[in-house]
Amino acid sequence: MAHNIVADGRWFVRNARVERYVVALSLRRDRLIDPASVDYAKINENGQWYPEIAQSIGVGTVMAGLWSITGDERYIQIQLLQGVVDGLTGLLVYWIAVQLFKRRRAGLLAAGLYAVYPPIAWQTINPYNDIWAVDFTIAIVAIYLLIERSSHRWRWLIVCGLCAGVGAYFRPQVLLITPVLALATVAATGRREAFRRAISTTALALLLLVPWTIHNYKTLHAFIPTRTGLWETAWAGLNELPNDFGERFTGETLEADIHRTGMLFETAAADSHSKHYVIQAITQHPLFYLETVAYRVAITTIAANNVRWMHAGAGHAFAYKGGPLAFFIDSPLRVLEYALEPLVFLLAMLAMGLTWRRWKAQHVILLAVVATVLLPYIAINVEGRYIVPANIAYLIWIGLGADLLIERISSHV
Repeated sequence: MAHNIVADGRWFVRNARVERYVVALSLRRDRLIDPASVDYAKINENGQWYPEIAQSIGVGTVMAGLWSITGDERYIQIQLLQGVVDGLTGLLVYWIAVQLFKRRRAGLLAAGLYAVYPPIAWQTINPYNDIWAVDFTIAIVAIYLLIERSSHRWRWLIVCGLCAGVGAYFRPQVLLITPVLALATVAATGRREAFRRAISTTALALLLLVPWTIHNYKTLHAFIPTRTGLWETAWAGLNELPNDFGERFTGETLEADIHRTGMLFETAAADSHSKHYVIQAITQHPLFYLETVAYRVAITTIAANNVRWMHAGAGHAFAYKGGPLAFFIDSPLRVLEYALEPLVFLLAMLAMGLTWRRWKAQHVILLAVVATVLLPYIAINVEGRYIVPANIAYLIWIGLGADLLIERISSHV
């Protein structure tokens, strides 16, 4: 999409023919291929152009801007920018922890953990929307906490709404953060103030999405305020567990059916076409859907295993030939990688549980952040990269727990 903007002046469109070629080339070379290394002129002939609607347009637009300035279509520019932005965002992690718990050492520990946490570091160098979802989540939480402490609340409410609106161009899920935080702090602010905060920030965020909504209506004759692909994603999510009724919920089967109708995969028409299949599958097999939801709850919490950040992909211990025990014996170093995220979750829950009475209101705020990240994907589909923003809360809890442990040890020395 970024290349199409810079090279051809085609805004927010994709070329299916180019994508098939570049994806195949990337898989063959086992690395991401810079557009500067691809001869687009020949591939663009007789291309299959269609509007970009299945993916958020934020990072592609930023990338196009960077390429226009530098004149070089390589991913290093966006990777460097993401590194700088995420490094500065680590300061906000410190600030959030201090504002919540009034403990500087807890803030320093949380920010330090954030700076070296491998799943976040991996997303920082990945030229895609995922790290922006983490950064916008942190920024919105920080601004919301500032609203509670500032004498210029409306000023920061406006900033919060603008931040959520811009962030929605990278990950629509960030629109939920302020309303959920308002609900989480209703005991302290009162219902009217909570309602005012939720409505004002959300209305302003949605106002920023009006141009994109109008563009989509003119282009596709459909009301799409952010992005589509919900039903295609939900279909793929049903394939997370095997079933005993013989249905294959793979992207390949759905894509093949869509192609038979003459539509392109990952378009608004294709997604609308997929809706019937998803609803039919869930209504015919409700227990299977509930089982899938329960499985997603596990893999977003205690059994999280986002193996994509690992050096070659640690693989899945339960899918390993010989089972988990053979996996641990054959790959002892990868056991640490495999166990990292479940361990982080367990330590975070331990710290929260042991300090619940002392900082109940603060913990509810962090739980609200986790809920806005996890619940939408638990209902639809889970990939490890989707749930990384929840680690913000986990690392702050661990920082708090480590701070209290250091304090207790120091008092006995």
